Amino acid sequence: MKEWYMSERQIVCDVLKIFDEKKGRIITRIQVIRWGSYSPVLEKRDYYINTENEERTGKAKGFNYEDFKILMDNAEEIQDLLEKEVKS
Repeated sequence: MKEWYMSERQIVCDVLKIFDEKKGRIITRIQVIRWGSYSPVLEKRDYYINTENEERTGKAKGFNYEDFKILMDNAEEIQDLLEKEVKS
């Protein structure tokens, strides 16, 4: 599980699972995350590599057909992650 913080607010984001990652100067990930004490959510987000080779968070994006296929192929695992965290 990857954990990172937003700068001034110190909000913890736990990355529970990354299902897809397309790399380059822009990294696009489909992942299950949990912000602070909230229930987990499924998101697709871009990350950018800056000139110092550091990863910077970009905007959340919508899902396309290829993303949908990844979600359907992993539906049971995604469901388990989302349900498990809500119950704990």
